[in-house]
Order: sequence, then structure tokens, then C-alpha cells
Amino acid sequence: MFGQPDSQLRSSTVTRNYSSSAFWREELQPCPVCGSSDAAFLGTRGGRSHRTGQGVEARIVRCSSCHLVYSRPAVLPLGNPYADLEPHDYFESHPPPEKRTQGLRLIRTAEEILGRKGRLLELGCGRGDLLFAAREQGWQVEGVEMTPAFADAAAASGIPIERSSVENARALDRESAFDLIYLAAVLEHLYDPVSCLKRARRALAPGGILFIDVPNECSLRTTTGNLYMRLRGRHWAVNLSPTFPPFHVVGFCPRSLRRALAESGLEEHTLEVVRWPVALPRTTGFSGLIESAGARLVDIIARMARDGDGIVCWARRPTS
Repeated sequence: MFGQPDSQLRSSTVTRNYSSSAFWREELQPCPVCGSSDAAFLGTRGGRSHRTGQGVEARIVRCSSCHLVYSRPAVLPLGNPYADLEPHDYFESHPPPEKRTQGLRLIRTAEEILGRKGRLLELGCGRGDLLFAAREQGWQVEGVEMTPAFADAAAASGIPIERSSVENARALDRESAFDLIYLAAVLEHLYDPVSCLKRARRALAPGGILFIDVPNECSLRTTTGNLYMRLRGRHWAVNLSPTFPPFHVVGFCPRSLRRALAESGLEEHTLEVVRWPVALPRTTGFSGLIESAGARLVDIIARMARDGDGIVCWARRPTS
């Protein structure tokens, strides 16, 4: 095990500078999904433990009970770390036409599961691309978004937007108000994902469904990435990005996501590991050539093993 053992860590509050508008404090917490304090150290991430020095350094661990990946101590923001980000920068790899095509596929799948159209809420809706596609198919839609520039972009499309964090969203206080809730690329950004899932369950009508997609933190790519760091003598991890974009603060594998659903009282409808395109950082020189060749080899093996970098899940609120 590298670094300071968990048993020697103490609860603390520390402010660190990430940018002109975001500061961070550390707080020792148990696993956000199962509550266990038993965890294996994976490496450090951010600051000195980042190729370009982004963010501040965090210790990344994997829960020994449910396999959730998280930072220990948790590195919590004092303010909105997304506040200075512009939609065209943050969503650079997700152009609106591509997102709306994805939204059309999602809403068709939802209609197959439900057998009808209905009321849709998206949490962390960004520019509202998925909601736009659903509205075009006749759904009643609304969204929750806390970052002003993102919310403005969604509202410009005429979509009703609650300007709030997911944690404080009033929409989730409306019991049985929705037939479908989207958590598309959101759960990995939440420090308390189970609390969000419990509130989403309450906001769903009985038999209503929830869509979740998250990165797969036990993929072959992350496993070999961490091994590569060790071979280079670095105690770094490639999991998560707690203090720099895209600000992934918890990480799931199928086992931990299923545990989160069970803790929340939701029933799994389908859950599958899928292949997502992953942009690798540009490198130069001999080490860059080695890294590129290694990445291609890992990709070939992953294809053969049907391993993937993402998890897609549909879950349901029980009818009784």
C-alpha cells in the first residue's frame, strides 16, 4: 500500500486553491454508498499527481465492501466549481446534434419499458439536449441545473429549468410527480449518490423508471492505467477527477451501482457494461509512443473481452 494508511488519517478541514472561484476542504468520511470505512488505496490524483498539475491532490480509494471508488478524505468544494465553465468548452466532446440523437434513442427505450409517454425530469441537464429530444417526441419535460451558463442554454430552448444543485432540487420533493428521471452522466458528480437515488425514487410514480449512465471504474483501461503508473514509479491513480474537470468524485462498477440501487429501494431493470470512446491525452517523445501503443493494445484486449468504459442502467420504482 502506498501513502498514508486510512487508520492514520484524521478528520480535517483545509482550504486549497483550484482557481479564482473554487476552494476545497477535506473531510474524512466513510464510503458514500455502503458506509464502510475499510478501503484499499489506489493512488493520488490531481495537483502533483497529474500530468499537467490540474486541481489539488486527493487520495483515491476503493471500498473493500461494495467496490465504490471515492476520495478519502473527501475533497469538498466551497462554491460551485463549474461556475466559470462555458457550455461549449465543458461539452466540447458532446455536440448538440449527437446529444439529441442520444436523447431520441433514450426516450424510445423509455417508451418501450413504460409502454407510453409521460412526465420526464432530468437532473443536471446541462444545455438540455436530452430534454429537447424528449419534448419533440411529445413528453412533458423539465430540468434541474445549477451552473448559470448551462441553465441559460437550456432555458433558451424553452425548457422549464429549476436553477439548483441536484442535492437541493425542489423537483425531487414532489412525490410521484414523474414517470421517468434521467441521471445521465450525473451520479459520478455527487458526493452522496444514495441520497439522490432515494429522493429520485420518491419523486417517481410507482412503476416509474430511472435512467443512469456512469463511467466504469473497474474497466480494463483504468486497471492497466493504474498498473502503468506503478511501473513508472508513480503512486498516481487514473480514476476520478475530484478537483478538476469533469469533476468526477465517486466511481462505480456494476457491483457498487447495484448496491446503490438496493440501498435506495430501486429495482434493477437492466444493467450492462458498454464501450465508450475515451480521448487519451496527447503525448510526445519515446514515452508517448509507448503509451499510445499500450493504449491501442489495451483497446484490442478490451474488445475481445467485451469490457467497456461505461455502465448503462435502467431501474424502476416498485409498484408496491
